[in-house]
Amino acid sequence: MYSILPFDKHYQPAICSMMDQIQEEFEIPFRNPNGKQISDIADDENLFWVAVDGERVLGTIGLSRIDDKHAFLRHLFVAKEARGKHGVAQTLLDTALNKAQDLGYKFLYLGTMEQFRAARRFYDKNHFVPVPREALPEQMPVSPMDTIFYRFIVTEKS
Repeated sequence: MYSILPFDKHYQPAICSMMDQIQEEFEIPFRNPNGKQISDIADDENLFWVAVDGERVLGTIGLSRIDDKHAFLRHLFVAKEARGKHGVAQTLLDTALNKAQDLGYKFLYLGTMEQFRAARRFYDKNHFVPVPREALPEQMPVSPMDTIFYRFIVTEKS
């Protein structure tokens, strides 16, 4: 069984290893090994969670503030052996969506790549709506690798 925990720096090497494996699997170099890691950007406005089974990292997700109403999801990655099993991706997403709701965000955005077909089906299933790049908030950083973008309307807690 796995747990969803707030990011801690000691998970960073395992996260890098997981992301390297995903790059090899999809044959897409989307991670700059010399670029910023989660441990470099995690703070009060860039929240991250890790799905772990013991010390084994199964997945990650991040929620980054743009302004009081807008945020974006980032680093939703799930290790190959954990995909489609035990709801790891869904639990990570639900964790970030619940926090977005708690923080009062109205809209969430994300970018992904054409090759991540299963991820795109997952976003569709979770009521994310495709939007053109031009519809993203100006302040949102966009990876040059991302070609498909989504928006999600956060509902208020009742």
